[in-house]
This record gives sequence, structure tokens and C-alpha cells, in this order.
Amino acid sequence: MLPLPGLSGRDAAATQATLSVHPPGSVSGPVTPLLTLPVNPTEYAVSKAVTFAEIGVPGLDAPPLQFVRGGARTLKLDALVDAAEEPVRGRRDVQKRWLDDFQSLTVRQGTTHAPPVVTFAWGANPPFTGVVDSLSITYVLFDRDGTPTRAKVSLSLKEFRTAEEQKLTTPLSSPTVQKVWTVRRGDTLSSIAAAVYRDSGRWRELAAANALADPRALAPGMALVVPALDRG
Repeated sequence: MLPLPGLSGRDAAATQATLSVHPPGSVSGPVTPLLTLPVNPTEYAVSKAVTFAEIGVPGLDAPPLQFVRGGARTLKLDALVDAAEEPVRGRRDVQKRWLDDFQSLTVRQGTTHAPPVVTFAWGANPPFTGVVDSLSITYVLFDRDGTPTRAKVSLSLKEFRTAEEQKLTTPLSSPTVQKVWTVRRGDTLSSIAAAVYRDSGRWRELAAANALADPRALAPGMALVVPALDRG
């Protein structure tokens, strides 16, 4: 594997970060990578966006927020790919040695008709599985004949998780978390309680939390506070 630039001796054996390409159809669980690339990250960052909708309730200074959906996490990293110190001149072409493989991550595969799924891993850091969102390569060092020998790679991965995997790992509803329910035509307190608590008999808790003297006085668009159930 390519040593980390600027390191020698004992430090040169530092754990190398890798990008591993998953076989088609294999996303979660242990896999044997089809391709592993050495990556020397100078830094990497993981971000995630979350979308909330404002519920318009007359008379409130701030509207209640209703969770809509989570956005895909994004990992961005900068890496140095270096072949300048190779003693054999024919192995100094960083394009052929590494960059062609990086660029293959943006090209659709014949079996899936889409670019491959890859996992970034680095020692004890949590692995990140996703697809390439963007790739930028800057060539910074050349041999006398113009052959590129060192390059900076900026890579962005967008998290890839199948719907089936998310359903197994993350419940889509929880009665132990307070929510806001927007009343739809035909809703009753009993039907709402059945949907959020899986128990229609808990309609009284909804009525009390929203100070409803008449439990039948529901109108489409009304925002109801759905209190969390006691975990005990």
C-alpha cells in the first residue's frame, strides 16, 4: 500500500484509509471488496440535513415543527495520491496507478446500470457507505515528460441505505416521542390514538393534552399535540 506522504519509519505504518467497492447487489454486512484504493486524507467531514415543516397555529409566537424527512448524510474528504517516489519510472504515472480507479467510481456498471456503492473506512472511525456525489482531481506534480505523479483528490460521497435496511434498523414511529398531528378529513381522536399509540382507547389523553371539551370538534388542518407515553 502507498505510505502516507511525509512519514517514514515506524510512523509510515499508520493505518491507511481505504475506499472499497461493493460487489453488485451487496450493500450491508461484511463483503469482500472488488477494489480497494489507498487514500491519504488530510481531513474529512460528515454532514446531514433534516427537513421540518412549520405547522401554522393561530395565536402562537412560534409555530410547532413537524418532522418531514431526514436527508442523506454526506462525506467529503481531501486526499493526496502520490506515486512520485516510486523507484521504477514506469510506475510513477499516478493516473494509471490510482486515478483511473477513482474515476471508475463515477461510471455506471453494466450489471446495475449505476455507479458502484463504496465504503470509506479508516481505522477505528465509523465506516461510511455511499455513492460518489462529486469527484475533483487536481494534478500537482509531473515528471519531465509531463506524466502526472502526484494529485489531490476531492471526493464527496452521499450515503446509500436501502429502504428495507432503514425499516429494519429505525422504527418509523414511536409512541414515546411527542409529536404534532395535523388533522385530516375523517380523523377522530380514536383513529389518531390508534395510529400513534396503537391503542384507540387513549383518545382521552389527546383530548386532555389539547384541552378539547368536545372530542368531536375536530376540523381539517387543526394541529394537535400528541404527548409522549410514559416509557415505564
